[in-house]
Amino acid sequence: DVCRGRCKCSFWFAVAHDILGVLIMMVGVFGGLVVHDLFIYVGAIIIFLSLIWWVFWYSGNIDVPPEELEDDVGLIKPKNRGLGRVMRRVSERLSTGIRNSFRRKRPLCLF
Repeated sequence: DVCRGRCKCSFWFAVAHDILGVLIMMVGVFGGLVVHDLFIYVGAIIIFLSLIWWVFWYSGNIDVPPEELEDDVGLIKPKNRGLGRVMRRVSERLSTGIRNSFRRKRPLCLF
């Protein structure tokens, strides 16, 4: 259970896609079929798509210490003192000005 981590569904989907891709690829290599190249390509594509599940599994198992996570989710109140307060006000005014410039009302055209 330790090697699978917290995201067991992504782990098993990735393993299933890998096994299915290898089986299909082996049918293409050793099956003696007329369309053997199709099986080889489809198997390779399925194995490639299993990378999506491996990325989900890996990213779901990344451990972030709570002290690093606190600032990202807003658990620490920002201290609005001095230069920080001035910069926050400038940033808010600038972003509001940019946002409002895109919201200008255009004249109504009747033709």
